[in-house]
Amino acid sequence: MRGLTIDNMGLEITKFRECRKNTLRGFLSVRMGNVGLEIRDISLHEKNNKQWIQMPSRPYVDSEGNQKYAFILDWYDKNRKTQFEAEVIRLVKEGGHGQKT
Repeated sequence: MRGLTIDNMGLEITKFRECRKNTLRGFLSVRMGNVGLEIRDISLHEKNNKQWIQMPSRPYVDSEGNQKYAFILDWYDKNRKTQFEAEVIRLVKEGGHGQKT
């Protein structure tokens, strides 16, 4: 997909479910209309007026019996991850459900 950038992916928040626990503020689904992909269960977090998102993950128990989480998908390009996160948070702040870029 040559020339595909965060700006032309056609991002849209299609669902937001509020869930407040510790830093967690809710879960959202983000559709990338120009890619043909929707990512569900992205978690939105906030602490000290700073917001961030985490991609979907699954729980597992490590060898010492501690519950941990492994990402199901994640960005390998840090710049694109930062751009994606900033754009999703911008949409959330604007009342994001159903908003497109």
